[in-house]
Amino acid sequence: MIAILTTDEILKEMLHLEATRGNFNTEAPEKAAVWLLDLDHAPRTLPPRAEAFVIGFSRTLSAHPRADVLLPLPYPTEELQAILAECHAKGRDKAEIRLLPGGALVDGQKISLSPAEERIFTLLLEKRGQTVLENELIAALGDTIATTNVLQVHIYRLRRKLSACSSVTLRAVRDVGYRMH
Repeated sequence: MIAILTTDEILKEMLHLEATRGNFNTEAPEKAAVWLLDLDHAPRTLPPRAEAFVIGFSRTLSAHPRADVLLPLPYPTEELQAILAECHAKGRDKAEIRLLPGGALVDGQKISLSPAEERIFTLLLEKRGQTVLENELIAALGDTIATTNVLQVHIYRLRRKLSACSSVTLRAVRDVGYRMH
């Protein structure tokens, strides 16, 4: 369920111990639901991300588009275990989502969407698990005067509507865009 992606052997062993402590098995990245990615010493080539939840580790703590959560090195053990426990509890299984005219069906629950929210939701759904740049989302609005603030209002409304569906979340990737899980 967890893939450890680092070239630093000491960190690899520490993260393996953390995974074992949390009762997680390590797997190949293509099959893993959670990646523990060392952003400072990442492997030269990373496999396609698929739907993995990425916990990034870095000494610099600068925003990174591949990380859903960023932890400092050395990492806080309790915080890592809490995040892993949350991933385990949620199972990180994909929610069943179908687009409907004027809305969406998420795990059997109908959600009404405005035309602008529907365009944003559709783009995020198409690129689920990937970071969608703010500029792409603003372009999806189809409004020539749309700004970052307009996008944030629509994202806020989408989050409120999706709050009833705990299996779908929208995460902000600071200074980059948004990602749907």
